[in-house]
Amino acid sequence: MAILKPFFIPQKEVDLFDALNEELIDDVLGQYVDIYKISLENTEVNMYGESATKYYEDGFRVNCLISFEEPTYEDNEFGADFNANLEMFFHRTTLKEATGSYGTGFFPEIGDIVDWNDIYWEINSVTEPQLIGGHQAFKHMIKSVAHRSRISGLQIEERPR
Repeated sequence: MAILKPFFIPQKEVDLFDALNEELIDDVLGQYVDIYKISLENTEVNMYGESATKYYEDGFRVNCLISFEEPTYEDNEFGADFNANLEMFFHRTTLKEATGSYGTGFFPEIGDIVDWNDIYWEINSVTEPQLIGGHQAFKHMIKSVAHRSRISGLQIEERPR
């Protein structure tokens, strides 16, 4: 079945919308995160596809819009715990054109580690909620939600002793 383009949204308008958003995110705002993908070659998995120790590839920098939710503190029998969420909004076209050690094209995935504001975050949700004109042929944004991760569980940098 062929994908039909909307009649009242010409490709020229979509290209303008993409160019304006790319310039806003990359050149004007300048917000970015460093993302670490799991190294499939170095991480050993059991027969269920699980791993007690995960290793990550070198991080790479990605521009995005960031929304940081106010942190919450929980106090229980194990002590105080600090929880926070981070929302990242990526421009889909920019990610598709990205190149690096992972190849061409990048898509954030659940389990990727994000370094922002000297804190590590683990992505736990990835969606594509924004469509230009509400049409599935014009996907525009990728939204990732991450929670704060403990550095003790990561193999990214050596822990201070």
